[in-house]
Parts: sequence; structure tokens; C-alpha cells
Amino acid sequence: MSDLRRRALAGNAGNKTPSKRSSSSKAGSKTNSKSNSKANSAAASRHNTDDEGAWDSDGSVWSFGSLGDELRGLEDAPGGTWQEDLADRIVRITDKSMRKKLATGGLEEALIAYNRLLQSKYTSSELEGKTTGIVDALSHSLRMGKTEKETTLACQAIVLTLITDNDCMSFGDLNTPLQRIITDHDSLVVKTAAIHALGALAFFTDPSTQDTEEVMDFFHEIIEGDGHSIGAGDDGGTVAAAIEEWGLLLTNIDDAEDITERSVEAFVDQLESTEIEVQVATGEVIALLYERAHREHTSDDDDSGEDGGSGDEYPSGFIINVPENEMRAPIENYTVYRNLPHLKQLLTDLSRSSTKSVSKKNRRTQHATFANILHTVNYPLHGPNYSRALDLDGREQGSRLEVKVGRKGIVKLNTWWKLVRWNALRRFLGGGILIHWQENPVIFRSLPLIMDAPSTHKKNSGRTDRMTLSPYD
Repeated sequence: MSDLRRRALAGNAGNKTPSKRSSSSKAGSKTNSKSNSKANSAAASRHNTDDEGAWDSDGSVWSFGSLGDELRGLEDAPGGTWQEDLADRIVRITDKSMRKKLATGGLEEALIAYNRLLQSKYTSSELEGKTTGIVDALSHSLRMGKTEKETTLACQAIVLTLITDNDCMSFGDLNTPLQRIITDHDSLVVKTAAIHALGALAFFTDPSTQDTEEVMDFFHEIIEGDGHSIGAGDDGGTVAAAIEEWGLLLTNIDDAEDITERSVEAFVDQLESTEIEVQVATGEVIALLYERAHREHTSDDDDSGEDGGSGDEYPSGFIINVPENEMRAPIENYTVYRNLPHLKQLLTDLSRSSTKSVSKKNRRTQHATFANILHTVNYPLHGPNYSRALDLDGREQGSRLEVKVGRKGIVKLNTWWKLVRWNALRRFLGGGILIHWQENPVIFRSLPLIMDAPSTHKKNSGRTDRMTLSPYD
């Protein structure tokens, strides 16, 4: 049993729990404080940062404000336009003689500016004809980076370049180098960045199902061994990254039965981690697994005599105006986890946990998150933040997780696969996700949401909007 879960079962997961990033990483003491911060705030930060926006008071609508201080001033760089600034940064990154002249900090500065520009702008035209040289230079920084920061920034730049020009590289170009970095690099920060880069590579380059599942199995080894398989034993950040990218790749798998069967036990075990970021990432993947394993009941199922699978029947004690087929339990295509009472008990405990090492605000977020996940385990086709409260037409409000797109409208994240992809794109693009979603066809194809105009969005008033029914009933 891992140290993470042993401490949880022993009941001493309080303030004395050491940082899981206090290893021989090159990051040293910096990563100690970073890990503690991430562990204590991850449940909230997955849905909220000061730079990117905020949830409405009921937790159902995400609203983006500014792109953050780090993206301001990019419209016009000093002495020229942002296009000229980007062109200059590309020269600094790709020109071999220029790289030799630059001090280590100069190359890092160029990579930081390049990444910020690609996050905040859709720069396909500016990168045209240059991506081969860019990818070659970034690959060199991956293999021969002089500092942890250079290699980490190169991982991020690989992802952003791929998002901007989807044809700039193939899966085989960087699969092995990234796996080697994840396994062999001394830095936990670099390992985590490379895990996210590998997940993006396998997602955006559209490899074969076999290649995708092999990457998922690689991530599964990290998750199952609590990071020990890559020299990151019991490091919460590294394990959480592997869980997040495993979940992202699951959304690309058509038939997930086999990979679910060989992976689900590790996810259930990780619910007992002492790291909140690991628990939340795991819970979202479990909800996604149940969503993927079920489908709606249809008239063809009536003809075949097939009954609904797991999950309770929808309540019939009061009037709900829903189509007849939605009153039937969904069809279970395959069993996700056989010891369902054990899983439900773990999720129930997490939705009521009172760990003092977590702030009250983050504890409320944790409780709501796991109550939502438990609700999906009971009702597999109910998406995030599902409310069984009735609207004025007598219909269930359903999944109420929505994103405000400035003043232009609102999009709904009403399934777990949409939420998992949204979280991944937000990891890659930060506050620039809305710009890319509107202008970048690669991102829109990844998350093809329909925007509702603000005037058509009916916000329920006060008590009704915040009304939810307990998933335990």
C-alpha cells in the first residue's frame, strides 16, 4: 500500500503530511511549497483561478474575466506589434547561432514570450512555414535542455505549437522522447510537464487506438504505482497529471470496455489518496467511466426485451415532463466496477469529509464535487452539477454547468466528457481558451459546443437556482 493511502487509512492526513515533491528533484525547496499549495487548493483551482474567472455563487456557471496580467500588453509589444515580437522570439528559439549567443535566461525568456503569445492569440498565419524549425528547436530543448525551466517551457511550447498547427508533427515524432523524459528526468516538475505534453500529443495527433491505449497503459502504470514507476514515488502532482491525461485520452476511445476493466481498480484505490488534486482528478475519471459505460434506453431495447442496467429507476412519485424513454434506467453496456457498494461508500465519505488541513472554501468545493460524482455513479447519464429540481415547465433542470463567453453567450458542459476536455484545454491554453475556441478549428473540433445567446439563457431566481436534491435519497 502506498504512503499516500496508508496515511489516509491511518487517519493522520493532517498538517503533518509532508510534501510529496520533497525528493531529489532539481526543483528543491521551490517544489515543496508548490506541492503543499496544490494539494490544499486543487479541488477549487480546477474550476477557478484569479486570472481566468470565477464561478457564480451556485457553482453552476463559469465566467471568464481578463486573461491575466501575464497576457496584458501583448497587443503591441514595445517598439512594434505582437506579430513582430513573435517573429523575433521564433528567431531566438530556432536560429542555432542565436541560441549559442543567448544566455540561458535569454532562451527561457524567448520561450516564455512565445508560449504566452500562442496562448493568447491564434497564430496559425504567423507560424506558417516555420513550424519544422520550431519543432526541431523544441525537441533539442527537450533532449538537451540546460535547465529545468527550459525543458518545462519546451514541453509547453510543443503543446501550443501542435494546437496552433495540427500538422506540424506526428505522434511518432515525440512519443518516445517524451516517455523517456517522464521516466528518466530528475525533476518532478519536468516529469509533470512532459506527462501533459504526451497526453496532448496523443490527443491532437489522432494516433491509432492501439497507440492511444499504449499511452494510457503507460499513464496507468504511473497511477497504479503512485509514481514509483517513473521515480516520482507518492508525488501527488505527477500522479494527478497522469490521471488527468488518462481521462482526456479516454474521451477518444470508442469502445472503452477492455481498458476500463484493466484500469478501474487503480482509480478506486486513488480515491484514498491524501492529496486532494489526486482525489478530484480520480473522481472525474470515474464519473466519465460510468458515463461511457451506459447509453439511453431506446424503443429497440423494448423490442429486444433488454432491461436497464445499473442505477436506480427514475422517480415516479411526482410529475416530470420528460420523454418516456428518459424515465427508464439507462442501458449498461458493461460493468465498470464490481464492488459498487465500496465505491459508493468512498464517494460518500469524500462528499462529507471534514479534514481540517483543507480550507472551508475548498472543503465545500470538494463536497460538491464528490456529491456530483456519486450522483453520476447512481445515475450514469446525469452530467456534472446535475439538479433534479424542477423548472417552471415541470422538467428537471439537469446538468447546470455552463461557461459564459464574455458578453456573447453561454455554452453548456452537460456531460463529463465535455468537462474533461474543457479542463484539459484550459490547462493547455489558460485564459486564451475562449479565443482559441472561437478562432482555432482544432480546438472547436475538440469541443464542438453550441453557444446560446445571453437573451435565451434563463437564469432561475435565488432559491430555485440553488436548489438541489441529495444524491443519497
